[in-house]
Amino acid sequence: MGSDDLFKKRKARANNALARQQQQRTQSPRCLIVCEGSKTEPHYLAELREVWGIPHSWVNIKPSEGSSPDRVVQTAERLYVEDARMGHSFDQVFCVFDRDAHPTFSQAVQRTRELASNGKPFKAITSTPCFEFWFLLHFGYSDAPFAKAGKKSVGDVLVSQFKTKAGLAQYAKAQKGMAAQLQGKLAAATKHATKLRQSAAKTQNQDPQIYANPWTNVDELVQYIEGLKC
Repeated sequence: MGSDDLFKKRKARANNALARQQQQRTQSPRCLIVCEGSKTEPHYLAELREVWGIPHSWVNIKPSEGSSPDRVVQTAERLYVEDARMGHSFDQVFCVFDRDAHPTFSQAVQRTRELASNGKPFKAITSTPCFEFWFLLHFGYSDAPFAKAGKKSVGDVLVSQFKTKAGLAQYAKAQKGMAAQLQGKLAAATKHATKLRQSAAKTQNQDPQIYANPWTNVDELVQYIEGLKC
């Protein structure tokens, strides 16, 4: 067999392999999650992915290039555009950030809605006052607003309440293992989050995602990830 024939066969095999990779990339569901937090949220979401045996390539979890909500959305937009240039856009893009005292919170929520209205698969996943409120809902329904208390920030107040729950006295930000620890209470948390949003929609004169306290739709992201289970 001549060297030309060998070269042609190798090139054909390489082309076939590339075609298979492109086909698999097109057929597999792929979402992008950009998180404001660098530890708590990514740890929890990555753990859910592991618990449910979902391939990493299906659920891409990335840190934001900056901790403010507007930077979260900007990072997600950049990554979405870069991925689209490769020939296949993410099926869904989630921007995960807290209300806290961020001045760009409302702007970031509105930007994700603008992108969605223009046909881009963007969604803001927010928590008021912070992500731990989603954890708290695993232990019961709560619609009491949170506020600063002395030197404690509103987030610290919520975490203090969360640490009163059984087995969580030593809870700290960025703690690992929360997905497995709370797995048995996931259905209850989803029910409570849904009920809270429905109540806020009825009682709020202003946009509940932006103004309601407390509020979260983390359950919608969790349900999306769970829906990818093989």
